[in-house]
Amino acid sequence: MRFYFLSTRSLRRNLFLAVLLLFVAATFYAVLLRQPAAVPTMTDHAPIVYKVKTNDKVVALTFDISWGEKVPPPVLGILKHENVKSTFFLSGPWALKHPEIAKRIAADGHEVASHGWHHENYTTLENEVIKEEIRKAHEALVETTGQEPSLIRTPNGDWNERVVKAISAAGYQAIQWSIDSLDWKDIGPQASAKRVLDRLEPGAIILMHASDSAEQTPLALPQIIKGIKEKGHTLVTVSELLQHGRGVAE
Repeated sequence: MRFYFLSTRSLRRNLFLAVLLLFVAATFYAVLLRQPAAVPTMTDHAPIVYKVKTNDKVVALTFDISWGEKVPPPVLGILKHENVKSTFFLSGPWALKHPEIAKRIAADGHEVASHGWHHENYTTLENEVIKEEIRKAHEALVETTGQEPSLIRTPNGDWNERVVKAISAAGYQAIQWSIDSLDWKDIGPQASAKRVLDRLEPGAIILMHASDSAEQTPLALPQIIKGIKEKGHTLVTVSELLQHGRGVAE
């Protein structure tokens, strides 16, 4: 009888431990299922990104600057007044020539990205030359803004598969756009604003310019920002936008 009693007690103890382990495992998996989706990383995105696939009403307003000092200050003033943070793709030589404006862009809380060194089509350059162009621009932007850029928009938006691989090898993510305001063509402030707002969608990346060749940008910008906000979209930087979904090529 004593032996039978001890075996029953052991059986009960083992049964209790088994039930406890099952409960712990079930609780663990339940917690896992309640966790938010992992934040996308750079490797989650396409080698070259035109927009972000998301249902969130967020868009990124971006500006390329390669030359001039007249257009950037009013653009920065408008963005500050509207409390909007954008991504600026700056060429290395421009940043070195106008360090005070480059510093202001960073100081105002905007994201600094690269527009390369020479404004030449990368498809005409050898891989090592592309990497050198990116390296020189990177050093110039770090020196003038204090930021470590990791995004690049190629000069003239020119690229092919080889170029994108060279960009990735240099540690950068290539960024294009899904909406072109055509401000660089000076089509008129109203026309630029209409182009942007008619094509607006969640995850859009909007191309604008703050070089002196785009004199109408400061006139179109307030209309564009107002229209985007009225449509219920939030303006964020490109890096912030990439956190809302997967960056995709068109």
